[in-house]
Amino acid sequence: MKKINFYLFLICIFLLNGCIASQDEIKELKVKVVNLETIVDRQNQKYVELEKNMTEINQKIDSVENKISKHLLVDIKTQIFSELEEIKKEQTFLSNKLEELRLSKEEQERGINSQLSNLSTQIQALQLKLTEIEKKIELFTNATGAKIITEEKPVETSKEKIKEVVKEEIKEKPLTEIELYENAYSYYQKGELEKARQLFEEYIKRFPKGKWIGQAHFWIGESYFKEKKYEEAILSYQKLIELESWHPLKPSAMLRQALSFKALGDVEAYKILLKKIINQYPNSKEAQEAKKLLKG
Repeated sequence: MKKINFYLFLICIFLLNGCIASQDEIKELKVKVVNLETIVDRQNQKYVELEKNMTEINQKIDSVENKISKHLLVDIKTQIFSELEEIKKEQTFLSNKLEELRLSKEEQERGINSQLSNLSTQIQALQLKLTEIEKKIELFTNATGAKIITEEKPVETSKEKIKEVVKEEIKEKPLTEIELYENAYSYYQKGELEKARQLFEEYIKRFPKGKWIGQAHFWIGESYFKEKKYEEAILSYQKLIELESWHPLKPSAMLRQALSFKALGDVEAYKILLKKIINQYPNSKEAQEAKKLLKG
């Protein structure tokens, strides 16, 4: 527009100075002005299009940043749950140890007291028998006039003389890998979830690279899910998901995680996990279920 104004300014100067241009020159100037206006309009259109493209690009960048931040948020939440679970486990372990020591001490005291009581009773019985024998000897001596010298041996009745109490423990033969897993799963099927968890955890501890390690993590998660302990369930499923090797239960574990987050009121994490299942396992039945849940 500045160039057009410049040409108009020149024309005005020519007219004011009395310079009368020919008709051809005027026409030529008009054509140039029209051409310049056309060029300027095109430039303006391109500028508008560029602004529109920049706006779209910025929107896409914002969308990508939001998705990345949401995924990071889910990972952070899972990590927090994991750290809380480790603290809870450590606290439970220490509490159990303390309880075991207390019970062991009480059991030992009860055992010692019981044995002391039995010994005391036996000693009293022996003393009564001794008294009866002495009476019989006295009667026999009085009847026959014979003198029988008896040497009495003192009976130790003090509890302080007892030094040790021997406690025998029966050591059972440990179960094999398949026996331990089958026992744990059997308890799970019967609905004895706490006992099943204990055996599955023992399996994981004894066989960290076992054949059914993934299943063990999954069924622990399922037991917590049934008890509506959703935070613990999320952590157990996560341990299966983080296994390096492929496992057929990973999509199911992710779907259960999503449902657990929903139960906890975290709808955003729930939807993110459903989309993750669809992207990572598009041909799985869990992906089809995730699509239905997202539509609903």
